[in-house]
Amino acid sequence: MGWLIFVVVVGGIVFLFGLAVRAGKKLSAKQEAYFVSMFPDLQPYYHPKNVLEFVRARLAQAPARSGMTVRSPPGFPAAHEAQVSFDMDKKGRERETWRLLDAAGQELSRFFFQTDEKDGMVRVGEGKFRVTRVASVKHVRYWHPDREFKWTPDAWKFVTRLSEDPIDSTDRGTSFSDSGSSSSSTSTAAAAAAAAAGVAAAGGTFDGGGASAAWDGSRSGSEGGTSTAGATSY
Repeated sequence: MGWLIFVVVVGGIVFLFGLAVRAGKKLSAKQEAYFVSMFPDLQPYYHPKNVLEFVRARLAQAPARSGMTVRSPPGFPAAHEAQVSFDMDKKGRERETWRLLDAAGQELSRFFFQTDEKDGMVRVGEGKFRVTRVASVKHVRYWHPDREFKWTPDAWKFVTRLSEDPIDSTDRGTSFSDSGSSSSSTSTAAAAAAAAAGVAAAGGTFDGGGASAAWDGSRSGSEGGTSTAGATSY
């Protein structure tokens, strides 16, 4: 009888583990569907884990001040290379511009990078990502006049102007917070996102894996005043 009880216990553990894995995959697909449906302007390049990888590499080492080209830019696997330049904005502040290019040299997207004492920031259109300088903290915040989110590898929180409560999406499921702060996402947006889950769950995700490494303009040649970094693994 002892061996029979052992088999039953092991079988039950395996069964529960399988249920947990399936539930985790279902939740992950729902979270990605929310992101894709609520933030179409960030597709397909600006998934928060990609932005996190880029900012970590950028904070580790700044590009050459004369401008340069970075091959296989960290966090952007779809880009063949990125061109970095520095100029001044309309208010006389220095601006660091990144242009993502495909293998044919066509521009895929562009963004601006900034820093302050706490964060590295990526500005895309009207929106802004913030990544803390603390390397051990893996969370990304995104703000836009109409909507925002907070992301960690295990959870999302989406906020838009359409409803009273933000949507919390974690490993325990998706729920509405009772916080009354700022503009937040509505059940209408949630329903739209849930409806999109079946067709959009695979969108907006990236590998983004591997350790981030810095680029080094001093190892590069110079052409037309712009340094070109050698191929680097990230």
